[in-house]
Amino acid sequence: MRKTSREFLCLGCGIVLTALGVILIPVFHHVIKSYITEKLPLKPGSMNYDAWITPPVPVFYYVWIFDLINPKEVVESGEKPFVVQRGPFAYREHRRKHDIVFNDNATISYKERTWYEFVHNKSVGHESTTFWTVNLAMVTIASLIRSEYKLIRELTEIILDAGGDSRLFQKRTVKDILWGYEDPLLKKVNKFLKKYNKSIDEKIGIFYGQNDTDNGVFTIYSGTSDISKFAIVDEWEGMRKLSYWTTDTCNMINGTDGTFFPPFIDKKDVLYTFCTDCCRSIYLTFNKLYVDRDIPLYSFMVPDELFGNTSANRGFCTPYGNCQPAGLLNVTVCRNAPIFLSQPHFLGADTEVIHAVHGMNPTKGEHQTNIDVEPNTGIALNVNKKLQINVYIQNVSNIRDTALLDHIYYPVAWVNESAKMDDKIADQIQSAIVTPIKTTLGVQYGLIIIGGFLTLAVLVYIIVERIKASG
Repeated sequence: MRKTSREFLCLGCGIVLTALGVILIPVFHHVIKSYITEKLPLKPGSMNYDAWITPPVPVFYYVWIFDLINPKEVVESGEKPFVVQRGPFAYREHRRKHDIVFNDNATISYKERTWYEFVHNKSVGHESTTFWTVNLAMVTIASLIRSEYKLIRELTEIILDAGGDSRLFQKRTVKDILWGYEDPLLKKVNKFLKKYNKSIDEKIGIFYGQNDTDNGVFTIYSGTSDISKFAIVDEWEGMRKLSYWTTDTCNMINGTDGTFFPPFIDKKDVLYTFCTDCCRSIYLTFNKLYVDRDIPLYSFMVPDELFGNTSANRGFCTPYGNCQPAGLLNVTVCRNAPIFLSQPHFLGADTEVIHAVHGMNPTKGEHQTNIDVEPNTGIALNVNKKLQINVYIQNVSNIRDTALLDHIYYPVAWVNESAKMDDKIADQIQSAIVTPIKTTLGVQYGLIIIGGFLTLAVLVYIIVERIKASG
């Protein structure tokens, strides 16, 4: 073979390899997308099915209680509450889906039982530790007194004036504050109300009724007919819209349950998740890209405007037009108690809310919710869902402990529902998703680099030879 022929053969090979590498980019992209579209949908035997029923990633529920240092001064002198954060108190969160039904329209209906187990070696103390906190029963009944129900007003005013059970602040154990306790004041109220065929629950706690229970019937899309709807909630308790709020937009049930999201996530996407604890859907926006054990993850965070006083949030003002300060969500309508939710330490709230209580130190990052997902599959691998539970205390006539108070959003506790990918899960994600993607990308770019180098080398060689020949 003549020298010139060999040169053009090598040049042709380089061009072909480069072109092949470029052509394979959309081809391999389609192959990867088809693979995930086939393997991801929820059905028996699929890649995620067992993990969907019982999440393999350990989930811990960390709780910090706000201990009131000056209860006497708040009541008798009108001082600002001075609280100190105590914790964490850790619980292992267990979840298991049951009563699973596959529907004809590519949806799945199910319930999910959730229960909590105290973990002493991850806690600063035992759950029998006591702290000064607000009297949830008294504040709840006080809010009823301000309502329009004359019967309740007459009965409860007599009881609240009766004795120690009606003090605004009291000492309670961590277990009582979280999971509930039988309250003597509620028992007294109930005894009176039963004469009029009315009743209230005699137990109370910020998470009362949420341990060893389920949070209703969910119906989600399996992704078998449309992967873009994968894991999105179709119905909750037979409803496609809630009835708590004052606008259709705010009542919408949007997104997933926060465990999975539809695949092929882009940095410009907004992730929606339906939060039963919040009685609404929330959303997260892209914050950063980082790598955890060789797995690229997109970290999404809750923005400050989620609980802001914006036109989009007007529907969360209850009653209509009665908007709370920025940074708070009034869930009284669905909790049957004067409960307001916020980010921990009132992060993102109006300064008047933060400064009304000594001991608040809101810090971005530490107090923000983040959900970190593998973008190709939409699987959430590192999660920190953070929420603070506050009680609205206001002056009520005939209740002496509130006489010197105007109104205050009192922080009871904040929680972090945390799940972190372990090495076993990381290995599974790497072998099933990351390694095949890296391999295909390696082949693509390898062909482009080799072909480009070969083409460039031949061209340089030809130019050099021609320069020599002409000289």
